[in-house]
Amino acid sequence: MQLHRRQLLKALGLSALCTLAGRGPAALAAPGAIETTPRRIVFFVTPHGLVPNSWTMPIPDARAEAFAERSLLGLPPADFSEVLRPLHPFRDRFVAIEGLSHATVLADIREVMRSGGDLNNHSIGVAGLLTATRALQKTGIPCTGGARSLDQELAARTGGGGRFASRVYGFDHVPNSTVAPFSFLGPGQASPVVADPAAAFADLMGFRIPSANASRPTTREASIAALRPSVLDSVSREYELLAPRLDSAGKRKLEDHRDLIRQLESSLGAGLSAKCDQNIDRSGDKTTQFMRLIKLAFSCDLTRVATFVAPVPQCPEFGYPADAAVHTYAHQSIKGATSCGETFNPTAARAMTDLGVWYAGHFATLLRELDSVVEGSGTLLDHSVVVWLTELATPTHLHTDHFALVAGSGDFFKTGRYVRYPRDTSNPISGMAAMGPGHNRLFVSLMRAMGQPDTSFGQREVRGADGSTISLTGPLSELHRS
Repeated sequence: MQLHRRQLLKALGLSALCTLAGRGPAALAAPGAIETTPRRIVFFVTPHGLVPNSWTMPIPDARAEAFAERSLLGLPPADFSEVLRPLHPFRDRFVAIEGLSHATVLADIREVMRSGGDLNNHSIGVAGLLTATRALQKTGIPCTGGARSLDQELAARTGGGGRFASRVYGFDHVPNSTVAPFSFLGPGQASPVVADPAAAFADLMGFRIPSANASRPTTREASIAALRPSVLDSVSREYELLAPRLDSAGKRKLEDHRDLIRQLESSLGAGLSAKCDQNIDRSGDKTTQFMRLIKLAFSCDLTRVATFVAPVPQCPEFGYPADAAVHTYAHQSIKGATSCGETFNPTAARAMTDLGVWYAGHFATLLRELDSVVEGSGTLLDHSVVVWLTELATPTHLHTDHFALVAGSGDFFKTGRYVRYPRDTSNPISGMAAMGPGHNRLFVSLMRAMGQPDTSFGQREVRGADGSTISLTGPLSELHRS
């Protein structure tokens, strides 16, 4: 007895799932198959910015007016900059990028200077970092995101049955006594943020505390969960009845479709993959716990987009007095380029460097967690993109020389390098230093790495102070393997 695929699914009572099996991003790859583009992306966002000489590295014999690069593969830890040193074990898995700018933020600041509005660099920096466009200004309140942010755009495109479109974790950044979110569902619509690791774990695994008096499921999700075992048991019985009636070819088809059902079960949230380990280490600080939760979310395919907003720690957490303040250190940290009326303080420069190292240590933890899960011929890290971005370019409110680092996804990005873009473009603000490519173009590269064909994200162009038109379209192809 031979059956065609649709007849087989109908015999198993699953004809309604015929179209689901191959549907867009919700469909799972064949067992053991590896997609040619990364399936996941993490945005690791840190507040304030970094002192440039704490993370930049020299590129011998390079010309300042041209793109330049340096291999990291043969370098000992001592040759790495202080902030990059904790990442030395992953030197073949990341590309560090010098010379980018927050061009849209700079253009936004110029416009607010002209027409009025919230001019605070923190507010505009937070609003524009992941949206890459103008902030939404409302009279009398801090500005906020003016469009959907990149993480949520990718979430909308990669979400599928049985998983969350995205998860946003981390801590409130309160630069001016107002909470400042980074991720936006749309103009003025901050994405929900989970700040407690225990709550995030319960959210991921679908746990809930039932009512003491409840005799039956009280939510739609619980009702579906209660029904699933009987549905799957019924399919199993149908399989057992049908198998003896088939010839060898029919049995092979039946086994193939049984595997398909198992994949559909996982994609619908009824089951978890073999590499999905629900046993999570609850030790360590909250940031470390969130790094493990991101691993859990990715290994169980519960989401493919995650955003983590790092905390601004109390000074004793990274070795400084309890009565000190990070924001004061930030404003005093760069000689010749302080802000808010502060004067340069060597201790402040040291403190902000140590803070950058502290963030790098947590970023390294995230890379280790993702690298610990074997997937196909590589690991989760190999098949994910992990991006480190900062709200400001520097702690003193500058937006040129933006620090950016992309790890993972060695099949798309040419990793194991430190690269530098020339500052050869007019700044939108008169009197300020020339800048490099806008970070919008990095976002285009990230979208390409995630299989998206876009040529732009956010604003497509801004105007330089010299009247030139600065294009923000197209990827940073120098970062790509081909």
